[in-house]
Amino acid sequence: MAEVKLIDESRRPKDLSFRPPGIAAAFVGCGALAAVSFVIVPAAPGYDAWSWLIWGREALSLDLSTAEGPAFKPLPVAVCALLALFGEAAPALWVWFARSGALLGVVLAAALARRLAGGSRLAGGAAGAGVAFAGGYLGLAAGGGSEGLLVALVLLAVLSALSEYPRTALLCGAACGLLRVETWPFLLVAAAVAWRRGALDKRLLGLALALVPALWFVPEWLASGDPLRSADRALVPNGGQPALADLPPLTSLREAAALFVVPVAAGLLGLLIARPRRGAVLMLGAAGGAWIVLVAGMSQLGFSGEGRYSLPGVALLAIAGGVGLAGCAARLSAPVARRAATTALASLVVLAAVPHAAALSVERSKLGYRARLAADLREAVSDLGGARALLGCGRPYVGHLRGPLLAWHLGVHKRQIGFAPRQPGVVFRSRLTARSAMTPAPEPSFPQAIATPTWQIGKACG
Repeated sequence: MAEVKLIDESRRPKDLSFRPPGIAAAFVGCGALAAVSFVIVPAAPGYDAWSWLIWGREALSLDLSTAEGPAFKPLPVAVCALLALFGEAAPALWVWFARSGALLGVVLAAALARRLAGGSRLAGGAAGAGVAFAGGYLGLAAGGGSEGLLVALVLLAVLSALSEYPRTALLCGAACGLLRVETWPFLLVAAAVAWRRGALDKRLLGLALALVPALWFVPEWLASGDPLRSADRALVPNGGQPALADLPPLTSLREAAALFVVPVAAGLLGLLIARPRRGAVLMLGAAGGAWIVLVAGMSQLGFSGEGRYSLPGVALLAIAGGVGLAGCAARLSAPVARRAATTALASLVVLAAVPHAAALSVERSKLGYRARLAADLREAVSDLGGARALLGCGRPYVGHLRGPLLAWHLGVHKRQIGFAPRQPGVVFRSRLTARSAMTPAPEPSFPQAIATPTWQIGKACG
């Protein structure tokens, strides 16, 4: 970045428009809003989140097993290990944490765009809307996804660097590296710049760069016997993902393009007209584009290339686009024309966000079903004598993509859950979504023991 000067934090920088205490206050506010959101959208972790919760509980008890499940991510598992101290409240606490981080990402995008645009509210509002209403952003966070946390950490790292807090920037960058491997190239470039400028103690910098891969590979090696299991798992995309298309990179780019709020995308073109003086704006835009291209390129290698992996790049481009919109409005000479243009642009941003906001209603319905699924399962396990009684009957079986959910409620490793029922055992039949078929298929040899609105449980004990 042209204007990012990394210096020792012992020196007081001249520009302190960003301060860590201010970010702490923002996180408290976002946390309060996330807690209130539970009244409207119930806490219902998704497949990956249930897996992290299981691994966090196992890590706390020094019995970690990652042989089955999604790719291992060190940061979510570490947070879930702390949340495991709160027992059955851990799932709701993780969802709260994920939602808080996503909301903080929106606040940081608005703050960063407004700062780079010289205090323009239009820039801040456009960037905030561009992140909040990027396709699926809030919906993913509502289900405990880590994408919002990653966006918040990326933007916090940028703000820290701009405000001359290199250690905070390093900490946030390392945290990003513990969430997604796509951050590693950017982290290496930033580290090289900091190393060359002497902005950070080289031992501290080297330690951070060594810890990131170590925390990815060593726990996986100890818990599954294969340090590359997560990488192999990431090369097995689910149906419908860009990696399975005829032209994976093109499909991935198309998915990323669909995430943009249209006026913000137009603001990127406005950068050519506004010609911002701050090179940081152009550097952020370039970094955002590079991120999206990197995700698309990885899809050619077999990684999924889903649009959600491009969200940090979309967030950086939304900030640049917000600055571009403000710059275009500022170039109008007459004050009345500037106000009219600003009002019109703000209205366009709001109108363009409406379809994305409508999608949240659909996501709320999905999460409502998932919440009922988890609540009914917890009640059914209790009514059947508890997890120990059911495990004493035989191996538990369930439909695909519900293994982590069942493993959490039975308190077992994910690998202990089966999918092709055999006697002796217990079969947990349910619908993955409200409209899908009941799975596993009915087995007459497993007499039904209990039925709830969402589950049919049969037992054939040994």
